[in-house]
Amino acid sequence: LKRQEELRQKRLVEQAQLHEMNEVEQAQKQQFLEFSAAWDRYMADYESTAYMSLERLKEQHAQDFAEFQDRAAKTSPIFKGSRGLLALRAKQEALAKLHRYAEATQVKKEADDMEKWEMAKAASERDGRLQRKEAKLRGSQQKALSALLKRIQRDRAEQIRHRQADSQRLIQRNKNLKMDLGKKQHAEFQRAELAIRSILSQPHEAQKLLDDNDPSYVARCAATGELPTWPAKGPKYQGSKLPKNYRPPGAVAGGRVPPRSAIDQAFTPR
Repeated sequence: LKRQEELRQKRLVEQAQLHEMNEVEQAQKQQFLEFSAAWDRYMADYESTAYMSLERLKEQHAQDFAEFQDRAAKTSPIFKGSRGLLALRAKQEALAKLHRYAEATQVKKEADDMEKWEMAKAASERDGRLQRKEAKLRGSQQKALSALLKRIQRDRAEQIRHRQADSQRLIQRNKNLKMDLGKKQHAEFQRAELAIRSILSQPHEAQKLLDDNDPSYVARCAATGELPTWPAKGPKYQGSKLPKNYRPPGAVAGGRVPPRSAIDQAFTPR
């Protein structure tokens, strides 16, 4: 019976320690879930901010390009005839003044053909300049967009590294906490084992210990292996008591109820 009682007491201590360890593990699990949720919210806010930055930049680029196209549409090619064209026009006028209309008509045809060619050339050069400006504008916009994307990717990678580092620190701290708790419980179990054996080997002294101390206090001490000193120091444990000036209701005295006549007499107003 003594061996069975010792095993039972050990199991109680083990169950208490297992309950304590489970509570710590549940608290750590909840802490890690809250940690992950906080980081998820932070990363979601970061991605939202990054997306809005990209959208604002693209809107600005679209507005700049629309303004560029408006300016290009309003810009008409400035045509100035070449010296050869101006010479043909002057010759045409001179032949017309001399009434040499056939020759003037032929010169006019040559001048018109040259003018068309020069105007087409000027328009082509204008279109070429606009295309080069458009390509330059698109290139600068693409560089700005690429730079923003690289900055976002760099910041995202940095945040992920911070999250991993914080996660590793939290995991290591919780692991150290469990190791310290395990060591503490191991030492407490050894002390409790000695206390249980000591109590079971001296039942009369154990009963005296319970009589002289609060039983809940003795139980807590036994769980940690630190029993109160024998004999107990200080006043003997008397349990809970009523106040000295307490008067029970209904004229009860000494655990006895007086006759009805005595009660009526006690509560009859004078």
